[in-house]
Amino acid sequence: MSPFKFVGTLHRAFIFAFGMLLFSPAIVSAAPQDSGYRVIRTIHLGGEGNWDYVTVDADARRVYIPRSTHIIVVDEDSGKVVGDITGMNGLHGVAVTEFNKAFVTGNKTEQEGTIYVFDLKTLKLTSSIKSNSIDTDSLIYDPFTKRVFVNNGDGMNLTVVDAATEKVVGSMAFNANPEAAVSDGKGSIFQDLEDKRSVMEYDAKTLAVKNKWPTGPCVSPAGMAMDRTHRRLYVGCRGEGNVPGVLIVMNADNGKVLASMPIGIGVDGNVFDPGTGDIFATCRDSGDGKSGATYVFHADSPDKISLVATVKTIYGARTVALDPKSHHIFSIGTEQNEPPAPGAKNPRLRPVLNTFELLEIGK
Repeated sequence: MSPFKFVGTLHRAFIFAFGMLLFSPAIVSAAPQDSGYRVIRTIHLGGEGNWDYVTVDADARRVYIPRSTHIIVVDEDSGKVVGDITGMNGLHGVAVTEFNKAFVTGNKTEQEGTIYVFDLKTLKLTSSIKSNSIDTDSLIYDPFTKRVFVNNGDGMNLTVVDAATEKVVGSMAFNANPEAAVSDGKGSIFQDLEDKRSVMEYDAKTLAVKNKWPTGPCVSPAGMAMDRTHRRLYVGCRGEGNVPGVLIVMNADNGKVLASMPIGIGVDGNVFDPGTGDIFATCRDSGDGKSGATYVFHADSPDKISLVATVKTIYGARTVALDPKSHHIFSIGTEQNEPPAPGAKNPRLRPVLNTFELLEIGK
């Protein structure tokens, strides 16, 4: 072989090897590309009291954070505390309505669930309503019916309140533990039933059950969000015990589970951003037992989602609220935590309450 032919052969071999290096499936990383999502702000709030849900009022530029007996109100733009609403007990979540009032789930005592109401302008408590149940927990406001739908966890039932009159106008027994719910804006409410591995659809006016579907690979459904345009439910699911869960995609018209993606441990909320097509699932534990994680997926099509980011957060940041205007999300937790209690059945870090903070995730 002449020297020129030998050099040409080497050149072609190099190109072939380089091409294999670039395109071989065994070598190309399956990790998502950098989407730009990150923790962009941390607001230290401190104080005492347990927490559950966080709520964003994008129009008023406020974030509402219930802490056992009071609600911290944070200006979303400045990050400053602009209010502290007191006089309540056993708080869980806030639902903002168009009637210049917000409804808050709480429990006056362990035997008396309570729905508190406060004025959005004055930030003053105005009234309270008996839920006629116990463990009054999560809630949503449905603009279609102008009603507030309140889940009573251990009570295994629903309380419905007319937002304008503040009167209880309905109730329904679930005979299961309700967690999150979402409205389709057209007269249906979708409710996950944590201990029954199922999602239920019921009529928002009559409360008649329309459908009930199994959640397939989802063991314990906890979070719920919806793409109303494409009629897709996104359900955040915990695993059985202290193990990772999944996020499933469900067809809201027939209950078919279309996709399932792994997430971390202890998910307690997820949201869908219709402006970007992104889905966020917040998990208490990323799996390392030291940090939390927010998983960001993108709806590539109605039936397919892909992971675009895993944002490490503080341990315990498990609930979430979306600002659809800024496309940022907010979560809450404590920066410092103590080791699990000795012999705990489900070992998890214990929060140091005075290190409580608000996290903002965005690009």
